[in-house]
Amino acid sequence: MKKALVIGGYGNIGLGVTKKLLEEGYDVTVLTAKERKENPAPEAKCIVVDRKDDEAFRAAVKDEYDYVIDFACMTKENARQDYEVFQSLKHMVAVSSGAAYGPLHGSEIPVRESMKLEPVWGYGKIKKEMENFFQQKILEENYPVTIFRPTVTYGRQKCIVRQIGSDNSWIDRIRKGKPIVTGNPYILRNFLHVDDAAGAFTGALKHERCKGQTYNLVGLRPYDWGEYHTAMMKVLGREVEMVEVPLSVLEASPNFQVSEMILHNFVYNGYYSGEKIARDIPEFCMNIDLETGLRMQVEYLERHNLIGNSDELTWEDELIRAQRKALYF
Repeated sequence: MKKALVIGGYGNIGLGVTKKLLEEGYDVTVLTAKERKENPAPEAKCIVVDRKDDEAFRAAVKDEYDYVIDFACMTKENARQDYEVFQSLKHMVAVSSGAAYGPLHGSEIPVRESMKLEPVWGYGKIKKEMENFFQQKILEENYPVTIFRPTVTYGRQKCIVRQIGSDNSWIDRIRKGKPIVTGNPYILRNFLHVDDAAGAFTGALKHERCKGQTYNLVGLRPYDWGEYHTAMMKVLGREVEMVEVPLSVLEASPNFQVSEMILHNFVYNGYYSGEKIARDIPEFCMNIDLETGLRMQVEYLERHNLIGNSDELTWEDELIRAQRKALYF
């Protein structure tokens, strides 16, 4: 039986990949940093170890897997760990991020895998360094690794993405008929449900052509943020006003923290090409449309009691008042 190790195999994308591997007959082991009360994939073996403890990590995994999928390969040091431990594997998939590209200037749309990586914020920089390590090993000795760059992949997140960041209060606001803050609603973005992502991973392991390649792991068509927020309204059965607030107003707010993701990523059209992954990995199929996927995400948040009371937060109403004052006075 084919032995597979999934590092981070209980996470947002990882759990679907773990279950897909089990369905396809792999002998699966999940490595996780934290003990869980319930095993979400009981048919898989489980190793609990923090890879920051290098000695414990190396002792726990050893070089005994045919296939490795690493969702927790964050840094160059993590990549070196993988390379030094897994010398006999047949194929690895290392998960990077679309953040490695850096600012997405209009002339580069759609963003293809050949675009020069010029990240300007921390997360993108460490992912670029991780990729560079693997690319060197690919060139030097044909190390059998495939790199995936996911962007907005949702479905089992504790905090759902929105245009101005990630939080769940906007779901409660919509339900209560309150307006929500957006940026420019016509900015494009790819959205991919985690259960659709799984086929890309198991598919990549089947194809020699995927070794040494890098792929955008994205939904195969872009939506604009207006469509995204409107789809959520349809899920919740309530239509509310979307108030477009410029970045300058967001930055001036004393109670809203503008993240690096907003400053360097979400202000641009995030339209990533999926042509290469669709060509090389036919097992990667879009079966879950945006509205259905958002409904599944909301059900996940409800099951885990992760949607708070928006009445207890003030920042969004403050931003809306400031924007309306700027427009009408």
